[in-house]
Amino acid sequence: MADQIVLAWEVDVAGTSYGPAAAAAALGAVPLYVDPTTDPVLGQLFGLTVASDATTTGPTTAKRTLTLNMNATNLPTAPPPFPCNPRTSTPPVLPYPLRKAVTLTGSFFVSTGLAVVATTAPLMSELVPGDSIQFLAQEGVFYTVFTVTPTTVTLTTPYTGVTGNTSAFKEVSAPATLAAMYSTSMLDFDGVGQIGARTVDLTYRDSTGAGPFTVTVSLNRKRPVVVPLALGSVDIAEIINMVVTSTGPFNNNLGQITLCELSAVPPPIPPSAAPTDLLRFADEAQLLITRALAYLPPSYFAFAQPQASYSPLAGDFFVTTGSKDVPTSDDQTGTLAPGDIVQFASQFTLDLPPGTVFTVYAIATVAPKRITLTTPYTGIDDNNTGEGNNSNTGTKGNLGPQVQLKPTAAFRAFPPLSAPPSNDALKGAIGQFVQTETAAPPPNPPLPPATVPTPTFLSGFFTQTLQLALAVPVKPQPITLI
Repeated sequence: MADQIVLAWEVDVAGTSYGPAAAAAALGAVPLYVDPTTDPVLGQLFGLTVASDATTTGPTTAKRTLTLNMNATNLPTAPPPFPCNPRTSTPPVLPYPLRKAVTLTGSFFVSTGLAVVATTAPLMSELVPGDSIQFLAQEGVFYTVFTVTPTTVTLTTPYTGVTGNTSAFKEVSAPATLAAMYSTSMLDFDGVGQIGARTVDLTYRDSTGAGPFTVTVSLNRKRPVVVPLALGSVDIAEIINMVVTSTGPFNNNLGQITLCELSAVPPPIPPSAAPTDLLRFADEAQLLITRALAYLPPSYFAFAQPQASYSPLAGDFFVTTGSKDVPTSDDQTGTLAPGDIVQFASQFTLDLPPGTVFTVYAIATVAPKRITLTTPYTGIDDNNTGEGNNSNTGTKGNLGPQVQLKPTAAFRAFPPLSAPPSNDALKGAIGQFVQTETAAPPPNPPLPPATVPTPTFLSGFFTQTLQLALAVPVKPQPITLI
């Protein structure tokens, strides 16, 4: 599967006074993203990072090519990590110090343009020069304390927010002593046959300033896995990086992978636990989470293949309350096997038995157009009794009135069915975002277009941004994968 996705735009300046070099400079000057790694669209939404952004010229053309990384094969790695609680109003950039806000006593009168802040309470026991504070009237903007008196706090730089009375918060270090990682997808698991992310490397410094240390965490789906501290480190105080380091054939993570802090080590899963118990044990372990620290968003592969983390089975399933026998409209012999775990859509909204996460069933046998469950179906089947037979919906019973079985959809919960996204799926995800449409030039452009660009995958959002900035016709090139 491809590692990078390439977007490109071209401007033809033939017959105009606008030279290729000037057109290339204008193309390259248009901002299409905030940051090559922490951009809110490319980074957080798509899980992409910018590998390169280059402009080239031809005899009569200028071209801008944007190459985006889709996984960890190239640098910067994708998806990029983000803090769960950003401290600044601007896009956060690695490294992320683990800190928390402590409310300061009293209220503060801040004035735009002034560094001296009047206080209603003496703060000499709470603040010292060099401390970092922020004001509720201007969240995300931090100021360094220069001096403290019984009635004032002086900042090293003038206050830039709105004048008024407000509360204030002191930023203090808050290292994590017991951290763990988990995914939102059952496919992110360091086990045989799993296709998503298997291991994640965490690079960090501890509260003594030692490091950087790098440790590897083996994922266990939605269940938090304790991060093993590196030899010589005492805690995790500053996150330098998080990277998916090994995967199955999907080549990246499917779910959001979160680094969190726990109140206690999760109890071990009993050796006798059945696959149907996995989500219950995961939920019990998640109850120990006290603080979310940093996360990797779902990868672009997951964005391009939105159903990959859930496994719908083909055809209809005809369930009957109290019965293990389930006729199917499609032959499942090549898809299901004894021991697989399935879930029926007809039970999604029903009350669940105590101690279960959702109602699932293990497969006992699989035959052509019929499966047998190990336990009877407990949901409401909404079947009706009537005369006759219906070969499309299935029937129950051999004598008297026939019970017409109502169909329902089914999903394989474990092991999940999935496949890496195709090239068309990879192209389509970002193609849909930028809208498939003809990119026509604005009125009275300085460069009269010889032809109107034909629709391609890439037109619309980025293309229109370039066109409006240049006021010339910009032709998007087909999306390519490398």
